[in-house]
Amino acid sequence: MNLKKPLYAILSLLMLMSIAISSCKGKNEVALVNDSIVVEDSFKKSNGELCKIKTKVVVSYPNEYKDNENLQKLKVLFCKEVLNSPDGVSDIKSALNLYAKSIITDNSPLQIAEDSVYSEEDYDDIDIDNFEITIRITNVYNKNDLLTFCCEKTVKKNDKVTSVSHSYVNLDLVLMKKLTLSDLFLNESMDQITQMLKSKLIENVKVNNEDELYNSGYYNLQNIVISDNFYFCDDGITWCYEPGIISLPSMGETSLTLPFEELMRFKCKDSALNRI
Repeated sequence: MNLKKPLYAILSLLMLMSIAISSCKGKNEVALVNDSIVVEDSFKKSNGELCKIKTKVVVSYPNEYKDNENLQKLKVLFCKEVLNSPDGVSDIKSALNLYAKSIITDNSPLQIAEDSVYSEEDYDDIDIDNFEITIRITNVYNKNDLLTFCCEKTVKKNDKVTSVSHSYVNLDLVLMKKLTLSDLFLNESMDQITQMLKSKLIENVKVNNEDELYNSGYYNLQNIVISDNFYFCDDGITWCYEPGIISLPSMGETSLTLPFEELMRFKCKDSALNRI
């Protein structure tokens, strides 16, 4: 019996499967893994009682990319721009621990009271016994040497969700830096793109003009500006506005997507859009 042919067939099949898997991963695509951490503390309310505060952070972070040198650069970039670590930090677990603790600190009554936007009365509600903040950092775009992370923040008070918001960080894997609007568009085009966003909102809400938008609950239209809170999708770029920024808080977040084909005429020299 000739065993060479069956063996050759098996080896050929394994080779094809390997090629298929590599193809699915995509050119220079980053492999990611998940981790999480929980930090608990408490603070004293104005009536002397303690309020428990807990932060849970669930994160998807880079684990494989090209070679070890590029991976280390990417981890440093991720720690700095996504987890707000000091320059040079590449250890994800250490960065994650500091990040979770900073959320506790940033939401303490003392820190809130010192903030010019909030007052202590806004925060120190004696009826709140449990305060929980959950951060989920997930990857939403991973191709064309671009990597986008979404940070979803959910706040619970007494086990009731009081707010959910999303912020985005875009990383350029060619330049190993956080991507900004000036890396994509001509500076003189920002006003035109802003107007396109307003037109897109009018189209989405199915009204005829800005006055009708105002009557529909979008009372802060001056806050519709092209910002760095955007993410890439297969069809274009989506800008996200947190609850209360351009509309009544009860209306939730507003997301506006502009197609790539409409944005290409505004791209700057060496724009990251050239890779799409």
